[in-house]
Amino acid sequence: MSGKRDPFFSPVVQTNGSGCSTGKKCLEIGGINLRGVVKSDAGFIAVVTNNLNKAYFLRENDPVFNGYVVKITGDSVVFQETIQDKLGKPFTREVVKRIFTPAV
Repeated sequence: MSGKRDPFFSPVVQTNGSGCSTGKKCLEIGGINLRGVVKSDAGFIAVVTNNLNKAYFLRENDPVFNGYVVKITGDSVVFQETIQDKLGKPFTREVVKRIFTPAV
């Protein structure tokens, strides 16, 4: 069968667990909450938490599970996220996480 798709093989890609447990490289962009931004001599450092409320410090170009940090400003962090659609085709998008100050 040259050039034809196998009719018994599903083209839909199944995604399994990440297999990752701790560390910055295990943070999924969808589960990150931005808690604060600190200005240092080398630039900005973002203070983020995961779903378990564990804090991490991110700098520009730091890799996370499904992307990396593009830019950190005084009130936001921009991530480049890599996603696969149902057929397994990868594409990227920018995700912006902002600090929201609660109403007093």
